[in-house]
Amino acid sequence: MKKLISLILCISICCGFAFVSAAHEEGFFVKNATIVVGANASQTDRYAAEKLAYYLGRVTGSEYTVATDSTAKDGAEIVVGETARKQFDLSSYDNGGYIIKSEGDTVYICGAGTRGTIYGVYGFLEKYCGCRWYRYDTVSVPSNAQLVLPTDIDDSYEPFFEYTQTDTNSSRDPEFSVANGHNGLVYCALSPEQGGGVGYIGSFAHTLTTQFCKSADYFETNPEYFALHNGKRTPNQLCLTNPKTLEIVTAEALAAIKANHDPSASVQILSLTQHDNQDYCECKSCKALDRENGSQSGTMITFVNAVAKAVEDAGYTNIAIDTFAYQYTRKPPTKVVPRDNVIVRLCSIECCFGHTMDDEKCNENAAFMADLEAWGKICNRIYIWDYVNNYRETICIFPNFNVLQRNVQIFYENNVKGVYEEGNYYISECDGEFGDLRTYLLQKLMQNPYIDLETEFDGYLAAVYGPGWGYIKEFIEIITAHAVTDRKHLTIYQEAKKTLYGMTNADIAHCDELWQAAMNKATTSQQFRNILQSRLSWRYWKCANAKAEFSRLQFPYLWMKAQDDLYNDLKAFGVIRVGEGDNRYFSECDILHLIREPFKWSVLFDEPYWDALNPYMLKLYAFLEKVYTFFNAET
Repeated sequence: MKKLISLILCISICCGFAFVSAAHEEGFFVKNATIVVGANASQTDRYAAEKLAYYLGRVTGSEYTVATDSTAKDGAEIVVGETARKQFDLSSYDNGGYIIKSEGDTVYICGAGTRGTIYGVYGFLEKYCGCRWYRYDTVSVPSNAQLVLPTDIDDSYEPFFEYTQTDTNSSRDPEFSVANGHNGLVYCALSPEQGGGVGYIGSFAHTLTTQFCKSADYFETNPEYFALHNGKRTPNQLCLTNPKTLEIVTAEALAAIKANHDPSASVQILSLTQHDNQDYCECKSCKALDRENGSQSGTMITFVNAVAKAVEDAGYTNIAIDTFAYQYTRKPPTKVVPRDNVIVRLCSIECCFGHTMDDEKCNENAAFMADLEAWGKICNRIYIWDYVNNYRETICIFPNFNVLQRNVQIFYENNVKGVYEEGNYYISECDGEFGDLRTYLLQKLMQNPYIDLETEFDGYLAAVYGPGWGYIKEFIEIITAHAVTDRKHLTIYQEAKKTLYGMTNADIAHCDELWQAAMNKATTSQQFRNILQSRLSWRYWKCANAKAEFSRLQFPYLWMKAQDDLYNDLKAFGVIRVGEGDNRYFSECDILHLIREPFKWSVLFDEPYWDALNPYMLKLYAFLEKVYTFFNAET
């Protein structure tokens, strides 16, 4: 009920600053207010108050001092955190929940746990002052010297998820993360004064054989600790029914927890997760337990439960043990049930990402939903590992914007407690699409799956791309409309040639016009650069499909030059690989990017014979340029 009330309140104030200015003339001017914290305020409350003073100063043009509650009240106040001014009962709120309440000429911002107050301050700045943290380098702070606060604020918020994680450039920026409720610590260090976050002890994925019972330490001397697969022992997975394997992993897990335990944290997670391969154990005992449970998750949950019990017995009440429901363990077991201190991370890697998860006509997603619902019947702590990126050709457009909101809603409505939206985690080497836009939208959705996403979408585009943002929005709408059909799907390993369906030459020409119109409207060099950078994804798609300037139906020099220009522009923007994997970095062999499709520009396709042909290709390219120039020179 509390989250429903929170949702209604969030929707009712979604227009934020404009609403406040227009409808509450009877309120008090913010420029006359003093910011107050407790005399013994926590470092987080003080940090929150200082951030509030800084941003209110930018909004109103006034300077703000931060006083303590040891001073007498003298005029309007914004009271931050726990103070003697007024006490609030937040015992029923989860970490990160907060209230914003006004009484006369005083506004109180107070939160639960380590993150509530700082989230409340950023929520206040967003809802009542119109501020937005769109990405790591773009913060929107409106100027309003006459900002008025209403006297009837009665707002509350509770997080929809206990854990949220994304992984692009913006996700690694602490202020972006805090401002948008991102609390995962895998890619971003959030300091205690910023409220901290939810972290993993050690690695957060594929830890069995790599972090625990390492194959490098044990396989040579004790191969029986490891999986028997296709009749041979393999170092790639563990034998989960071997008592000695359990003994080693339990001891190592307890040692890792003892060395890294933070008793003040709301939760810490230790990951016991299968390695990223299909070499599960087929020994007699593992096979019997899996057969009994109808899935390889039978051995996994049984094993993880045993370690989780040992952790609980050792007195670690705020430690959760997580494991995967991933590929061969995705189907839930029929007999064994996860313990209360076990997190099951259900991974959507096989899904279609152009249809919503609840699209019954999409077989891949229907199967995932069946597993989600089945896990929900036996596990009270499900996390989702979702995917929002093309790992095959990351530079290419990934038109999944139409499913983002509904999918996050589905997760929440199925009692999911945590969400990791894996995107372009190697973004610094492959940043040529809309990764930060997608990250912003996802982070806002994880804050509240029922927001007005269109408003957030438009705000981001305007702030990042400038006055021509509407043209880019139209482009995104066009590519999204061509992303899937009833029989065509969008996977995370999508060929660029199959990314869009039914795009005519007229559609392509219109998209080119939209990008040019957006560039013509740019008013700053940063806006212009942002447009050029995101346009790389569109140029890549055209190149992969031999369309427009990359068409083979023209003099060869022209399409070769277009490919050469694209390659050089990608590198100029720091894009140095096609997709995921160390063998996907760009080759220095010119012939690859001059005549081959862009998927084959990487070292993966840099065979010796291409290097041998490269000098001749460069001579041919130079010759074709001379021929073209000769016949097209002005007379």
